[in-house]
Amino acid sequence: MRKLLWLKLAFFAMVIPCWESYGDLEAPDLTWKGFASLRLGQIVKGEPETVIGKEVKSDMVWVQEMNAGISLESKFNNLPAVGNVGIEFAVNNDNSPYPQDFGKSRRLNFYPYLSRADLLFNLRDEGNAKLELDVGYFPYKYNSSVRNLGEYLFRSGTYPQWIVTEIDFPMARLLGLRFGGKLWEQLDFDILATLNTEWTAIGDLNLSGLVAWEPHPFFEIGLGGSWCSIVSVDWDKTTPDADGSRYLAPIPGKPDTAIYNYTFAGQKLMGRLEFDIKRLFSDVDIFGEEDLKVYCEAAILGLINYPASMDGVKRFDPAINDSVFVSYTRYDTLWQRIPVMVGLNIPFFKLLDVFSVELEWFGNPYPNNLNPIKFDNQPVPLSSFANEKTVQYMNIHSDDWKWSVYARKTFKDNFFVMAQAASDHFRWYRLDFTAVDGKEASRQIDHWYYTLKFGYKF
Repeated sequence: MRKLLWLKLAFFAMVIPCWESYGDLEAPDLTWKGFASLRLGQIVKGEPETVIGKEVKSDMVWVQEMNAGISLESKFNNLPAVGNVGIEFAVNNDNSPYPQDFGKSRRLNFYPYLSRADLLFNLRDEGNAKLELDVGYFPYKYNSSVRNLGEYLFRSGTYPQWIVTEIDFPMARLLGLRFGGKLWEQLDFDILATLNTEWTAIGDLNLSGLVAWEPHPFFEIGLGGSWCSIVSVDWDKTTPDADGSRYLAPIPGKPDTAIYNYTFAGQKLMGRLEFDIKRLFSDVDIFGEEDLKVYCEAAILGLINYPASMDGVKRFDPAINDSVFVSYTRYDTLWQRIPVMVGLNIPFFKLLDVFSVELEWFGNPYPNNLNPIKFDNQPVPLSSFANEKTVQYMNIHSDDWKWSVYARKTFKDNFFVMAQAASDHFRWYRLDFTAVDGKEASRQIDHWYYTLKFGYKF
């Protein structure tokens, strides 16, 4: 972490002179916010957890989650900045019961977590120009229409490729800084320097940039890119030297070959479109704010192709009447690293806040699995956990298609009800992550769940 010291020094060198220029600070204006919710649902049909030494149920499993959170917003009178601090508590049973429990209740997973802790500076707000700097730990969402699927830039990996979703939280929480705003009336931008806080290459610096252009209220286009682990704090962790992630490739500028290692570092690109069809009927006042929006998003998870790994197995090929080597890892086809989603907000004429239907296709031949990064710390798609490194896991397409139906209604500005049915990237959850694998609960095309959520906010 010493390599990140220059980032901290640069930040304080920039902020402290600005702070002193505003003189003595008065007591800030404080605003408290909070919420509480209860989610109930059922995994109608799902992929069984791989829990060591246990047989678990995966169909017709009731799940639940209780959430409560509180946050404090501080507006400083002599400083153009707003401070935000929030903490949330969750109690869930998003896991399968053990038959060996003989009817006993499953353990409640109770945990507190920091929802945000950041300082937002308003650098400029004049006319059509707006500039701001957000520093700390904050939620970030760039596709306002997405309700479940999508938001790939910050909810995915490069090598290996993985995608995560969280029920009723279609965004990510980032640690670092964001500089952005509005340059003209139709153009928004963000530049982010963030740190890895989970899974792999912890502490590595990522650099991202996004731009959104709205030439007409009917149409918006967005582009973005991320350079993951552009600065590594521990290269042995970012590019581990392991048997399973080695590959053979030519030495640049020489006729010889050498052994290299796959890396977690990589680049991602994202593009999205949105059409607000109701804007074509400006004289019609029957539609809700979110009605008749059509949106889509696609991303490339890893721009560089790599040769097949040296880790694999020999398999008999009847076409040549001989055994051939089959590699467990291949990153040599770009189209297998591109997820695409499309969504439509069906009009409910102000009876609901939103009713969205989303569909996703991701033709990766490997399962959308977190096990290689959770248990092996290797940038490969298959893990040694639960004997996943077999030929049967090398051409899986039963999970290529995902879908989601989402509805939400707010009452009196404070109370809300949410309903969702989906076959998405939901995963079984346990506090002890070493006891359960990181595969999706909906791995097959006929796997799905439904859930209902009630809550209030103040």
